[in-house]
Amino acid sequence: MIRKGLLLVWLVVSINTWATEQKSRLIVGITINHFYPEWLQMYQNDLSENGFRRLIEQGHKMVADYRYAYSQTGVDQATIYTGFLPSEHGIVAHQWFDRLRNKRQDNVLSGETVLLGDEGIGLSPSGLQAMTLGCLMKMNNFYSKVFSVGVNGEETVLSGGTCANMAYWLSENTGRWVSSNYYSNALPEWVLAHNIKMNSDSLVNNGWIALENENMNRTSMKLKSRVGLNAEFFYDLAQAKRKYNTYRILKATPYANTMVTDFTLKLLQNEQLGKDNDPDLLTLNFSCLDYMNRDFAVQAKEFQDVVLRLDKDLERLFTELDKRVGIGNYTVLLTFAEARELLPEELQKMRMQSDYFSMFKAVALLKSFLNLLYGEGEWILDYDATQIYLDRVLIEKHKLSLKEVQEKVADFLVEFEGVSRVLTAYSLAHNPSTNKTETLCQHAFSQKRSGDVLLLLQPTWVPSLKEREDNYARYSRRNKVPFYWFGAGTSEKLPQEGNVTSVLPLLCEMLQIPIPYSIN
Repeated sequence: MIRKGLLLVWLVVSINTWATEQKSRLIVGITINHFYPEWLQMYQNDLSENGFRRLIEQGHKMVADYRYAYSQTGVDQATIYTGFLPSEHGIVAHQWFDRLRNKRQDNVLSGETVLLGDEGIGLSPSGLQAMTLGCLMKMNNFYSKVFSVGVNGEETVLSGGTCANMAYWLSENTGRWVSSNYYSNALPEWVLAHNIKMNSDSLVNNGWIALENENMNRTSMKLKSRVGLNAEFFYDLAQAKRKYNTYRILKATPYANTMVTDFTLKLLQNEQLGKDNDPDLLTLNFSCLDYMNRDFAVQAKEFQDVVLRLDKDLERLFTELDKRVGIGNYTVLLTFAEARELLPEELQKMRMQSDYFSMFKAVALLKSFLNLLYGEGEWILDYDATQIYLDRVLIEKHKLSLKEVQEKVADFLVEFEGVSRVLTAYSLAHNPSTNKTETLCQHAFSQKRSGDVLLLLQPTWVPSLKEREDNYARYSRRNKVPFYWFGAGTSEKLPQEGNVTSVLPLLCEMLQIPIPYSIN
């Protein structure tokens, strides 16, 4: 009897030990904005063994569907880490028109917070209407830590969620790392020390050249580039910095991703992530040339350099994780937000009918149409690349039917070349549809935050931008993107296909924490 009892105790201890070993100590969620997934095949022979290829060859690939019409940075990160669609988590775009306050509302910019490490208004995830993975982890383990790092504040804040210990992003004003007093009253000492040693100015002065040309004479390349004799690309960042007086130029280079990696390695060291059995979360957000992602064709040498440099950065990250957390003790999830589409210039080379659609010109004509139809007035309060907000107070004042005005606008816009379909808020809110296109729109639609009319372009048409830095007209219709899983917990049978909203439940199962009852 004593031996049987000892055997039973040994079995219980062994099972518990095995479960502890199998459970991930650190989840590393990586999203890359504006990435063209096919690049991994195009440049597979140039990738290092321990960067992208480690995920591709040793990990598991799952193709997942966002299931909404417009994939967009910030929106996509919110979907991944909440397990909800935009119609439920509330982040429907970069900004929306707040009818209650009668003004445009940014999805993370918060007047109730201030920046840490810089001057200005801070960022906050308070616009989220759902808990993120970080919240669920902390609900189940008080000692779990959640950190988020990225090139831009928007996706970084939304990835970390409301329960993050800290979220850090690059300041365009200083070229250093900043945060918001939503998380803490001050930046940690190690961040201040890292900011002092940062090489932002050194990167600017070096200019951007291809990785393979790093050892070439930069002065010679700069001179040749000015007179058009340089066969290789060279971008004089110092000149651009003097002209525009902003460190934003670094975000339009692969150096921004290297800066994210450098900072992350310091964070791993100083915050001791993944060092115990209390699982932690680290979300990382990289970018492919940020606001300049439309400036080059997908086969351009510039994009090739972005991929190869990011591959080196990932290699450094994985090597550090192996060293600090241990092989088999962490889980990596890598995917893409607002994945790169082919532009009209690229599609026209394949003899496809493609062009840019100007929402600005369409709205100008729409305003004239509404004035002729209903009389002089500011009938349109606001608009972006996909939706139009009507002045409902003015419509009610003229005793007009909102539903009919929405339909008139839809009928007018659908006649424009490049427009595929125009849906009204009334139809999306009152008529559940089995039509695939309408369903995609409903998944991204919020009665409180979305516009009165939602516009869809034909598959080969792309919205034009007011200016290069225009964020509000950017989106992608690439709903399906690959998710690469690697490390602890991923040896179990994961699905080959799924929905992006199923990622959070899968991560909950890996962490052995309850899946929120509100997620279907």
